[in-house]
Amino acid sequence: MAGNALMSIIRLSRPINLLIITATMVGVYFYLGKVETIFEIDPLHFSLLVIATILIAAAGNIINDYYDLTADKVNKPNKVIFTKHLSRALGIKIYLVINLIGLGIGLYLSVVYETYWYFSVHSLCILFLWFYSCYLKKILVLGNILIASLTAFIPMYTASFYSFGTELKMHTQENAKVWYESFYFEFIVILTVFALLQNLAREIWKDASDIEGDQAIGVVSIPMKFGIKNTQKIIGLILVAEIGLFFMIIERLQLNLSWSGFITLTVALMINILILMLMYQKDVFIKYCDSLLKLSMVLGLSTLYF
Repeated sequence: MAGNALMSIIRLSRPINLLIITATMVGVYFYLGKVETIFEIDPLHFSLLVIATILIAAAGNIINDYYDLTADKVNKPNKVIFTKHLSRALGIKIYLVINLIGLGIGLYLSVVYETYWYFSVHSLCILFLWFYSCYLKKILVLGNILIASLTAFIPMYTASFYSFGTELKMHTQENAKVWYESFYFEFIVILTVFALLQNLAREIWKDASDIEGDQAIGVVSIPMKFGIKNTQKIIGLILVAEIGLFFMIIERLQLNLSWSGFITLTVALMINILILMLMYQKDVFIKYCDSLLKLSMVLGLSTLYF
């Protein structure tokens, strides 16, 4: 019974998404490790930051499925976990415990680095994810924007770890100037913007397969409101904006990224071009759009490792 409950919690937490979060944060760690020694950080404290982020994200997935039970019985009856493999009461208890651990780590890091930043961010993320699950996701576009923003915030949040702690000496004016005027910081911002747009497109498209169940719980999504064809156009505009941004900064990327990193980022954007081309093949687009959007995002973030 305990084994079944553990497996159910793992499935609810979306392990692949958590793996992407982990890879992103570790990628930022290695990428910024190339900078001068003033940016070296304590590996233990960084590991705690990663663990806390994963736990809070996992708890967010659990509470989302908790409130989505009615919709999931319609959209994906064979994949329902709550009531079938795990009681809702136990699910809530695990959700609370996971969040408390994540919040506790945030408090510990805030005390160590003498800042309210970590405790505040963890508290707000827990609150936002709960608010999204029980209310905000039912409001047109706002829920999509919130989840896309929280996901895109991960590279910036990881980079913010390099701004605290006396051993980093980031509080000095000279070092702060080196950091904020460097391409390293700029590239984290660029990745954050790309991740925001990519995740927004994906969140909007994911709603296309959940229309029937969403109607059952009062969700108003873009596909439900405007139809699949118009939803495709909206996603197309977001992807065109990404591609346009890439070409606006392409020269700077060529000058500052490694050749392999630049090629990887270019391939990620080429996948978005492929998605735009597939819009003329409706059935193929519907089948592969979500997977291609995720692949493009993962490839873009993997640039951190080059």
